[in-house]
Amino acid sequence: MYRALQTDFESLPQVLAVRAGEIGAERFVRDAHREWTYAEFQQRVTEVAAGLRELGVKQGDVVGVILPNSPHYLEVWWGILWLGAVFNPVNPALTAREAAGILADSEAVVAVCTPEAAAGLAERRGELPNLREIVAAEGDDPAAPLRGHGAVANHARIAPGDLAAFVYTSGTTGRPKGAMLGHGNFLANAWQLGEPLPVSRGDTLGMVLPLFHVNAQLVTTVIPLVLGAQVAMWERFSASRFWADVAAFEPVTFSSVPTMLAALLHAPGADQAESNSLRFVICGAAPLSPALFRRFEEKFGLKIMEGYGLTEGTCCTTINPFTGPRKIGSVGLPTRAQEVKVIDESGAAVPDGTPGEVCFRGPNMMHGYYRRPDANAETMVDGWIRTGDVGYRDEDGYFFLVDRTKDMIIRGGENIYPREIEDVLLEHEAVREAAVVGRLDEVRGEEVHAVVALVAGAEVAVLEQHCRARLAAFKVPTSWEVVEELPKTSTGKIDKKPLREKLAAAG
Repeated sequence: MYRALQTDFESLPQVLAVRAGEIGAERFVRDAHREWTYAEFQQRVTEVAAGLRELGVKQGDVVGVILPNSPHYLEVWWGILWLGAVFNPVNPALTAREAAGILADSEAVVAVCTPEAAAGLAERRGELPNLREIVAAEGDDPAAPLRGHGAVANHARIAPGDLAAFVYTSGTTGRPKGAMLGHGNFLANAWQLGEPLPVSRGDTLGMVLPLFHVNAQLVTTVIPLVLGAQVAMWERFSASRFWADVAAFEPVTFSSVPTMLAALLHAPGADQAESNSLRFVICGAAPLSPALFRRFEEKFGLKIMEGYGLTEGTCCTTINPFTGPRKIGSVGLPTRAQEVKVIDESGAAVPDGTPGEVCFRGPNMMHGYYRRPDANAETMVDGWIRTGDVGYRDEDGYFFLVDRTKDMIIRGGENIYPREIEDVLLEHEAVREAAVVGRLDEVRGEEVHAVVALVAGAEVAVLEQHCRARLAAFKVPTSWEVVEELPKTSTGKIDKKPLREKLAAAG
């Protein structure tokens, strides 16, 4: 089901200005400590913009932000946009070396940081020739040092093609790359995803994911602004507090990753959560196993809208519909005005049901990677983004992900996709988390290695039998490792890189 959204906005600050004029007295954002109306938020944004202008920030300049989630993060981000400058979010969990590498690459002129990040950057000023100012947060209000310089009443004149953000990829396949996203990219993707979401003016969307990630930027900031909805912010995800926070904030939805949903099944308050305010859950960033999908929906009576997208596509490319057929295991249908196809190694489209590399194009496509012509040539081919993800389309047009091309295991000439094995493992009630990686083998090239976190008292022998009953013999793991918890990225996805490094070190 689609609905019309206003699509004649030209920039993100224009959205804020229009909404503040229309519904200024209505609440826009809150967390556990504060709340602001649309009008109050706009006023704070104009004051932050004045502080940034006092530091010499002008239209087109890049400003880095290294902060945890809070409403203050939003006013810094939108203060940057108000001036027509470019927002460069950086994960606050990165080391000073890693953060400095991103800010050096983006040529940021100002960085607004936690005190810890500011101290780390100060020690590496020699690596940051473009960085003129480091603004350290004061107490729990990181925007405080930027206030007191008046206000910039009117936002800059910004065209849809002007850059809004440099969002750096995780760098799992090399040094991080800065995806250049324009105002038009954000507005297009907000329209594309906002249409099928059952959310209206005044509804509250829960922000659980970090703001250095495009999901929180688009799904739980830009879309609420476009719709005239509200944002309730968690500083960070905590399974032990989650259901209590839902009771306090009363969101209709939140955006998540699969590991969060798994953790929430048995979190405190889960058994009493059926009558909460939630209508549905958005899940993306990593494939959701069918077993977890069923357990979550059955336990809480909530629909999961599983989607798929990349930073390079602003956020979302496909989504399972809220109304109409939803296929478990599928990442859904392309949103309006996006094309998605599956190709073989030669670049030719493959028939439905045949796995290949997923590609997409649409108005949400990035402008390219900043100062990376090599990566642009590899990723942006003939007007399409090549994702590096293996998937297929079924006869109804629904897309299914198989795995990442780089994750594929080749055992004695047989192609093995770890996700298939992980889904089988997660079907077993003894398995809390699972990851499958390739282990080097002199005879077969690679063997299948499984790393699992189990419930108390469970044994691997049961899982071997479980796999043998459901998988071809060559796909059954030949080595196993039991851990308390699998390593995760800053956005909550299972991180296989440390698992591979451990195997390599062990020889």
